Amino acid sequence: MIRNLARSLAAALWLAGAAQAQQWVQLADPLSFDKPPPIWCNEQRSACAISWQANGPEGALRVALVVEGAPDCQQRRPRYVYERKNGRKDGDLRTVHAMQGHACIFDIPMSQIEGTRLLRFSVPMLTQDSVVVELSLEGLDVDRLPRNRS
Repeated sequence: MIRNLARSLAAALWLAGAAQAQQWVQLADPLSFDKPPPIWCNEQRSACAISWQANGPEGALRVALVVEGAPDCQQRRPRYVYERKNGRKDGDLRTVHAMQGHACIFDIPMSQIEGTRLLRFSVPMLTQDSVVVELSLEGLDVDRLPRNRS
């Protein structure tokens, strides 16, 4: 599972130069016979919604944050603020599901995603306090993401 996730992230980052400002990133695996679903990324490909997860009653959005340097997501939890379409803001802490190289991977409950227009993440780092990364959810269709029902 983590190996496939890492391969997907590597493919997404590889496509960063070719895709330019598009938000949906179509993953390309030349060894695959079926076309994997796209993932939703910011323009810099530093934050991506990579799948829908069966987590609790409503599910969760799995997010991968890719930063330069040395993230410290295993010892310190990433913080995030979600901004609703009506302007209301709220925040939360998340425990990391996995860490792969420079990527912190965690799940955000769908109750915090529905009606949200922007996610702003604070990624803890080893060499500095944190790095701020944003992911707009304007135009995100969760049904287009890969689904993990396990």
